[in-house]
Amino acid sequence: MTNTPENNPSLKNGASDGNGFGDAPAEERSGVGIGIGIGAISHEIGLTKDTLRVWERRYGFPQPLRSTGGERLYPQEQVTKLRLVKRLLDAGHRPSKVLPQSIALLQQLAEDSGIGQDAPDVELDRLVELLRVGRYDDFRFELLKRATREGLEHFVLDVAAPLSARIGNAWAAGTLQVYHEHLFSEAMQVTLRSLMRPLSEALRGRGAHPRVLLTTMLGEAHGLGILMAEALFTLAGCECIALGTQTPTQDILDAIPAHKVDILALSFSASMPLQAVVNGLTDLRQALPATVAIWVGGSSPALRRKFPDGILMVKGLAPIEDAVAEWRHSAML
Repeated sequence: MTNTPENNPSLKNGASDGNGFGDAPAEERSGVGIGIGIGAISHEIGLTKDTLRVWERRYGFPQPLRSTGGERLYPQEQVTKLRLVKRLLDAGHRPSKVLPQSIALLQQLAEDSGIGQDAPDVELDRLVELLRVGRYDDFRFELLKRATREGLEHFVLDVAAPLSARIGNAWAAGTLQVYHEHLFSEAMQVTLRSLMRPLSEALRGRGAHPRVLLTTMLGEAHGLGILMAEALFTLAGCECIALGTQTPTQDILDAIPAHKVDILALSFSASMPLQAVVNGLTDLRQALPATVAIWVGGSSPALRRKFPDGILMVKGLAPIEDAVAEWRHSAML
């Protein structure tokens, strides 16, 4: 429920659709004009294949190469530009205004728009650099050291969330690669779960309320944001049921009565198609009893819309504690 690097789309958990970085066809890995396939671009950046084809036809960009089998291949420079374009679109810019521009002009536009700017923090910058240069053991050690020193709440709000944003911005700028983000996500998940475990075990079976089910919907593979939200819910004394990412709608609906859930918490990154977010939330709200609240967060532009009663937009991680307190107050009335 925050703007995290998880909100900057990439292939998570080694996921690939057959055109990914890990298992691309031979035409994409060898020969002159190496490029990234359209399936991988769709996954990595969060632009649909149809969108890329329409832009190619209407605006003359991107201009993919072709593999020996006729598949579209996107050179690295075009991938960098597409990343910038996606971030600008998420901020409200129009395709017709940004697609014809050079990378330099798009970077300037992003800077002028306040997109991808990080507040100065020497310690966080050092963590990013450790990841960038391949000092992964040192990165994991420093992460755990800060977590132990600062405690769960401060670690989530002051380290995990802003560091996630830094990693995402570095990825968008091309200074970190997808595998860096994978390593970061794995290390952060291990660290957060190690901090949460004692408190989660103490809460289990105590009848604590609200009982919160946390997951993402099909198509939303980014799970770090919902994990950070779980940490803050746990600190607020909620019993959490975490289903991981990409849970089918029917499984969510079946799990709620089985676990006597009070709140369904969902996270949506900017990579999730807007209509999929709107339709998914509408379907869930209609299918669930009014006694079950739906709380949503993340960077998806779809969350700026007005939703039906019973769907609460939580703007960031810090407000979770107050939102839980308000829920408890309302439950007592």
